[in-house]
Amino acid sequence: MPTRPWAVAVMAMLMIAVNVGFYLLPFDYRGLGDYAIAGVFALTAIATATIVVPVPYIPIVIHLAQQSTHPRDLVLIALAAGLGSVVGETSGYLVGRAGSSAVSDTRMARWVAEQMTHPVRSFVTLFALSAPPNPLFDVAGMAAGAFRVPFWRFASAVCAGRCVRMAGIILVGLWLPG
Repeated sequence: MPTRPWAVAVMAMLMIAVNVGFYLLPFDYRGLGDYAIAGVFALTAIATATIVVPVPYIPIVIHLAQQSTHPRDLVLIALAAGLGSVVGETSGYLVGRAGSSAVSDTRMARWVAEQMTHPVRSFVTLFALSAPPNPLFDVAGMAAGAFRVPFWRFASAVCAGRCVRMAGIILVGLWLPG
């Protein structure tokens, strides 16, 4: 990960450009039928599990939502993406569970670690950090594993947060030109 501010800015612009590029690519997801929802699950699981190669899943979720024909499909897309995110973020949790030395010693990491020691605060912190698009969530996932937050609490907080995130992305995406 680059430490120079200009390198971080270039990487951020590159990631935005890739996402916009994927959004502008025309693709008819209706041809996938019921497999499209499973595809969203798999894509978000892969996208959230990988740190090195950014996977542009947000434009695909938006396109799928824009092409859906029933409001029920929007709920299913958000749920599938939220559950897929839980599967992907489990990798960070397991890294933390394997050894707390993987958690970096930064101010943010120390704050997250302190929150993980209390059951209610750990749920609220994991929910709050997982709902917005937040690259620092990997630190929270590793801290949750390192401090032995029960997996069910980790998974339920992340699932709730990611479903809220995906519902927001879908709502914004419905306003965009399709």
